[in-house]
Amino acid sequence: MNAFEDIVAVYLEERGYWVRQHVKVHNITKEDKVALGRFSLPTPEIDIVAYEVVKDTLFIVEVKSLLDSYGVHYNAVSGLGNSEADKKDAKRYRLFNDDIFRTVITKRLREEYLSEKLINSKTIISYALVAGNIATTWDEEKLKDYFVQKAWWLILPDDIKNGIKELSKKGWEDSVIVMTAKLVKEVKPS
Repeated sequence: MNAFEDIVAVYLEERGYWVRQHVKVHNITKEDKVALGRFSLPTPEIDIVAYEVVKDTLFIVEVKSLLDSYGVHYNAVSGLGNSEADKKDAKRYRLFNDDIFRTVITKRLREEYLSEKLINSKTIISYALVAGNIATTWDEEKLKDYFVQKAWWLILPDDIKNGIKELSKKGWEDSVIVMTAKLVKEVKPS
């Protein structure tokens, strides 16, 4: 269980997406593993897959809370960093900086979802990053530019915070996330 992923799932559902969490990408072939240079690759897992029916678009969503840490860095996400720390962190964001990895994952997920009739042959597949914490204002601006350039979706910390605040306005719902939003809204400073 990942609490932040649960919050993001509710955030996306409230915006009309069909959501699946912890999606395993099966059918990674030996050829895929050779192309990736990872011969013992475990079954890759996608944090969230979100389907937008109206636009027939499936988003592969990477979720990084990093709430009590350094936050998301542009150099790690883009893979353009030169420091050892950036190179190490870049592995956590392969979906966004490794074209071969992204192609393999997308191809295998598309095949699987087509065979299960969850999407159709015209469904667009795109990518999203949800960041609970971004390292600096500079990183945030660079990430925004990077995601616009790639035509991908970047969900910022303020987007999530505002989405949770909106949940506090809903009617009664037996959801930990909705009830917490209501309780937090009701807390008055002393």
